[in-house]
Amino acid sequence: MNTPLAVISDIHSNFEALTAVLEDVRSQGVENIVCLGDTVGYASGVRSCVRTVRALGCPVLLGNHDEAACQSRPPEDFNDTAAAGIIFAAARLTEANRSWLSSLPKTLEISGLTFTHASLEKDYEWAYILGADDARMHFEEQRTPIAFCGHTHYPMVWIEESPMGRIRQRLGEGIVSLPPSGKVLVNVGAVGQPRDGDPRSCYVIYRPETNTVEFRRVSYDLQQTRKKILRAKLPRFTANRLLKGQ
Repeated sequence: MNTPLAVISDIHSNFEALTAVLEDVRSQGVENIVCLGDTVGYASGVRSCVRTVRALGCPVLLGNHDEAACQSRPPEDFNDTAAAGIIFAAARLTEANRSWLSSLPKTLEISGLTFTHASLEKDYEWAYILGADDARMHFEEQRTPIAFCGHTHYPMVWIEESPMGRIRQRLGEGIVSLPPSGKVLVNVGAVGQPRDGDPRSCYVIYRPETNTVEFRRVSYDLQQTRKKILRAKLPRFTANRLLKGQ
């Protein structure tokens, strides 16, 4: 891949955030996009977000909220807030959209890059990468020099300096130069529900010609999203957490 690539994740039915991010992607002249999953869940814009992501015609991954919303049984292993968003999404997915979501892959390799929603760790499905030990488990399965993930909603760069070597981490902000050797995992943050204390949407642009990733923060009509969540009678916590990016 020789052209810039936008990587987005964790939209979580936040249509206002998704629209703002896609406008920002276009403003940067970036044509290629990969979506790392969790298109639905939490917020109320289920149909609009699925329709918009499908229309992009880009590679899209399955997230754990997507998977749960496509199942016939009640969601398991989710807290009450997350479960409410999944149940809400499940009731609003058309059969065509449910079939599309459930058919999505959990990981992809494209042009020497790995894309995954969660950790590649084999021992635990949908594992989070929150610390160095988590990152090391992931790197054991990563077969390409660079990978991108979401799932935690925290923008971050993890670096394995050599096989089974020291793990370094740095916050995902601004433009980050990637190392010429070793393995790198870029957590692209969240479009629809940031949790790093910044309420603005987050995504990354990868530029192979400079071997950099740029973490971009995008403001959106947060109050409109919040009103829609409350109007849909989803948990108030889902609406209020957006204000603080938590």
